[in-house]
Amino acid sequence: MTRRGFTLIEVMMGLFLLGLVSLTVIPILNTSFMNMNRQKERADMIYTAEMVIERLKAYEGDSTDGLYVLDREVGDIIQLLRTDGQVEIEIGGTDKYPVRIVKEDKSKLLWTIDVFVYNRDWSNGKHVEVMAYLQAM
Repeated sequence: MTRRGFTLIEVMMGLFLLGLVSLTVIPILNTSFMNMNRQKERADMIYTAEMVIERLKAYEGDSTDGLYVLDREVGDIIQLLRTDGQVEIEIGGTDKYPVRIVKEDKSKLLWTIDVFVYNRDWSNGKHVEVMAYLQAM
């Protein structure tokens, strides 16, 4: 006599093992996808901070008209940074990544620029900070 198919116990054992494997694998995959999304957000924030610094460095007087950092023209930002002492500028309030620029005078010819990029989606205050030196203008 030949058997055709599986018995009920064999099917139940197979489903049990499939469920057991699924219970361990699905949370690991979910955590991995969440971590990948966080790393993508962090990379985007770092890119935004570096973009702000590079655009400030690229400023050469009137030749960079039309060059913007988020919603502000670079020339306007440089005018605010020329103030003596420490200066804080908030830009991109409606964007996904609002930016805060903090300038301190290192000497008469050198500024320290700290760029803080915040993520609106992270409620616990996560941010990225990039610091650079900039020749005083």
